[in-house]
Amino acid sequence: MNNLSAYPRYAFGNKFLHYASLGGFLIVTLFCLSSALSRGVANAWYFNAEFSLNGWAKEITVKDNAEYNRTLISIKKAQSIDPTHPHYAHMVGRIMHFGVDMGFEDKAQLEYVKQWYLLATELRPLWPDPWVDLLRLNNYLHGYTDETKYYIDQALSTGSFIDLVTVGTIQVWLLNWSILSGKERAMLFKQFDVATKQFKLLDVLKFAKAINREKLLCSQLKFNIDYAKQKKSSLYTNYCLK
Repeated sequence: MNNLSAYPRYAFGNKFLHYASLGGFLIVTLFCLSSALSRGVANAWYFNAEFSLNGWAKEITVKDNAEYNRTLISIKKAQSIDPTHPHYAHMVGRIMHFGVDMGFEDKAQLEYVKQWYLLATELRPLWPDPWVDLLRLNNYLHGYTDETKYYIDQALSTGSFIDLVTVGTIQVWLLNWSILSGKERAMLFKQFDVATKQFKLLDVLKFAKAINREKLLCSQLKFNIDYAKQKKSSLYTNYCLK
């Protein structure tokens, strides 16, 4: 009687296919481990850059050029490891944008910043954050053009009830109030209504007052009965009665 256990058993009943499949499995396993490690390294660089940017935004300043360059290098390392990650592309743009504002980058770099924001929208079209950055930046660079209006539409379609979108769109509309159409002015006041429910009234009124457009919004608070509660607030007193 033959002892079958004495003979090696091969997958698929074939020695070549057996070892080929094992080799393929090992290659895939090593690739997955390498990819996971790379993503972990990229995330570490990203969070390092994000920590710095959040600190700058809070303090509205950057310590020095060296700190700025270290942060920019960090996010560019993350983006080079995973160029398909929308957050990395967006963060490169945001950091460089801050660098321009702080004088560490030439203003000509803003067109380059715009390309990073656009890349982020290509990688994640339904994410509103880069659309908001684009509508603000394009309005600054080129004014209230059809392109700026397109970015506004995209921001609203991807996050009409997100506070970042609410504040960003209102700001650009206020800046361009004199050339807005009737429909656009109605959209502004619609977003203003959203802002009163998002506890973003302070941000909106502060910006409006800074550009001498607070009367447009204060009149809504004063005469619209839906804003009776807001009219009794200290915000109304501080921004509309002084």
